[in-house]
Amino acid sequence: MRKQLGSNGLGATDSHSARTFSPTRLSGILLIPCLALSAIVLHQSEGQAQSFLQRRIQERMQERRLQEEAKLTESQKQQLFQVRREWLLSSHDQRLALLQSTQACLKDAQTFQDGKECRSKRRQAGRKLLQEGRQIVNAERQRLGLSPLPTDLTFSF
Repeated sequence: MRKQLGSNGLGATDSHSARTFSPTRLSGILLIPCLALSAIVLHQSEGQAQSFLQRRIQERMQERRLQEEAKLTESQKQQLFQVRREWLLSSHDQRLALLQSTQACLKDAQTFQDGKECRSKRRQAGRKLLQEGRQIVNAERQRLGLSPLPTDLTFSF
């Protein structure tokens, strides 16, 4: 291929060179990044919609639990409170030990991956502990004729 030199000696000519982009070529080049950007935006919108639906479901479940608990007598409310309180007090030492072991693990961690493993272990142990508490509270809720707490939510007073 012969190089064409323009009047300035830099290769600029009046005809189209390999570096000149026609509107058709430019739109072809930009098509893939535009499609990728569109896909990212749609994916984020889908995630936001999903989280909105999850929040709405959780809100409705919470409303239903509150309505159920509102129908309880004061004695039944006190019994439910006692079970929750007893579990929280009895598991206090376990929860404290979990925090301390996580702190020690993080102090000993030398890499990002080490820290990630510490946090992962803490989450796993914390979920197991909450699951045990949820089982105890759900047994009392069932005895009182209430629906069980969902597995993805923590319980509170």
